Amino acid sequence: MRTWDENKAAIHELWPGNTFTDEEAKLWREDLGSLDQDTLYDAIRNVKRNHDTGWVHLKWIMDEYRQLKQAKSKAVRQIDRGEKLDLHIDADESHKLASQFMALIDISRPEDFDAVEGKVLDALPRMFSKTAVRVLIYARARLLGQRPQFGTVDRKGDVRPFNEVAEFAGAN
Repeated sequence: MRTWDENKAAIHELWPGNTFTDEEAKLWREDLGSLDQDTLYDAIRNVKRNHDTGWVHLKWIMDEYRQLKQAKSKAVRQIDRGEKLDLHIDADESHKLASQFMALIDISRPEDFDAVEGKVLDALPRMFSKTAVRVLIYARARLLGQRPQFGTVDRKGDVRPFNEVAEFAGAN
């Protein structure tokens, strides 16, 4: 389990030229210190992967953190309605598998992604496909810093990844 001090050190190591005033340091500590530090560490690393600059913005880290938390919560959310094929998938077992995969992903390292992906795909006969997709999206975000890149543009001009389109349209 990581601590705020370890994550603060990681920020300073990833952006060594970035200096903070006392007030900025206080703001960062207040905003980030109470978060899940393991997820925060992943968010910090993903920000570095996506914004390779000499400085870092608090917003970048907060946005990435929220995306990781959202991906994780979507992956373990139970699906009430059945799949289109009549596969007789037990919703409780699907949810239990998703929770187990979340725990596995949270302790895995980037080099473990292929093994995690294989285990998730092997669980598909006992797991809803939508849940498996969500688990894999979280695994890609957490372990590889990758986000879905294809989507549909909504009325406001925002891009919704394909995995969110059905929910956006009102379906579950």
